[in-house]
Amino acid sequence: MADITGSQYPTSPSFTGINFKTVTPAQVSTTVSGKSRRISLGITYYTWEVKYPQLVPIDAGTVQGFLGQTLGQTFSFEILLPKISYSKLSNQTSSTPRLSAAAALGAKQVELTNCGANKSVLAAGDFFKFNNHSKVYMCVSPCNSNGSGVATLYFTCPLVAAVPLNTNLTITAVPFTAICEEDAQAFDIGYGGMTSMSVKMREVW
Repeated sequence: MADITGSQYPTSPSFTGINFKTVTPAQVSTTVSGKSRRISLGITYYTWEVKYPQLVPIDAGTVQGFLGQTLGQTFSFEILLPKISYSKLSNQTSSTPRLSAAAALGAKQVELTNCGANKSVLAAGDFFKFNNHSKVYMCVSPCNSNGSGVATLYFTCPLVAAVPLNTNLTITAVPFTAICEEDAQAFDIGYGGMTSMSVKMREVW
């Protein structure tokens, strides 16, 4: 759960763009012959920078006021990212999928039920979360249900927490739990108070 509760990061004023990155830390060593050895640290997280147009003072103040609550990198918050928090599917199931069996820490696939018969659940590249913890995961191949409303979901990164039987999934309007990535935030204030800014954030859980 985010530290700042009761309100999400403001989506108005809206962003002009998002620079989104998937970060998968690894240790890589290379021998003098050119052979490389790679060891994954077994986790993936996301970073992004939201960019704003020129803002009038009252709109800039909405963002500045929210950022003031975070105390730099101290407090986490939830944010909905345009396009990214929503499925690429135009006909996504309206049902709420849930686990048909418990999933262990480290799992990279789960079995779902209550998906609706023969429905598209998630597209490759869609983001989702399990409702028992705040980490966001990415679907790696199309997830479609059979006639009984059952589907297999493959995703990255491995589960950072076990997921109990019957846990629901959030598959649309997926909130990312984030912190500001830097202690300092710049606001470029010009003629008439018109303000330019961009905000760097990273996922936490």
